[in-house]
Amino acid sequence: MKEQAHDSWAQYYDFVYQKTYGEFYDRFNELTLQTIQKILPYKGSILDLGAGTGRLSIPLTQIGYHVTAVEKSTRMAAVLSENAELSNINLDLFVGDISQYNNGKADLALALFTVLGYACSSMDLQLIIENIKNHLNPNGLFFFDLPNTVFFGRIDLLNKHELDFKRNVTLKPLQDNVYEYHEKCSGVFQGSNFSYEDTFIIRHWKMEEVTEILGNYGFIDTGLRFDQFASTGSDYRLYKLQ
Repeated sequence: MKEQAHDSWAQYYDFVYQKTYGEFYDRFNELTLQTIQKILPYKGSILDLGAGTGRLSIPLTQIGYHVTAVEKSTRMAAVLSENAELSNINLDLFVGDISQYNNGKADLALALFTVLGYACSSMDLQLIIENIKNHLNPNGLFFFDLPNTVFFGRIDLLNKHELDFKRNVTLKPLQDNVYEYHEKCSGVFQGSNFSYEDTFIIRHWKMEEVTEILGNYGFIDTGLRFDQFASTGSDYRLYKLQ
């Protein structure tokens, strides 16, 4: 099987972001969870698309939501399963592309932490949005973020150069707002040296482009704005299925 983005560093993923952002990462995760609870105040069902290692899936399950985690990277999914087991929880896990998900419906779909940026063509994004629509309950909600020009212009903010941790991230422009993302990192994890490299393609989607596609599939903007995430380099939106 072709290696997916993050496969090469799945076991270090959480550690790397902790080292990169420090306490801000914990505060950001808590803020995200608080926001989701306001969006869906009753303990309904959630699709966590691009769930990674369970950053949101696990705590959302712990507080009473029924969560289905969808993750394309088999190695990230394996870490998610391990983390869920360590947390003594059961959650549904679908390993595959978001556009291929074919299990149960939910009240809320999440595509957070730049998930939609991995769709690099209009067709890819249309397939994802169509499948999200097909797996939401009536009046279902879709909460997502898109990296903005701050993110793409200041990718060097992800770089860290410390005695026991070095991370270097670059973006190479290709065409039509598509970039080659390359990351190289090394350090000490749980007392042992580690290193990895990762290269994949991402797209800088404009909000109006995504809004148009969402509208074509029956989603409307709720009008809510999430200024609490203004410092993250991403714009957050909440859409509702008509």
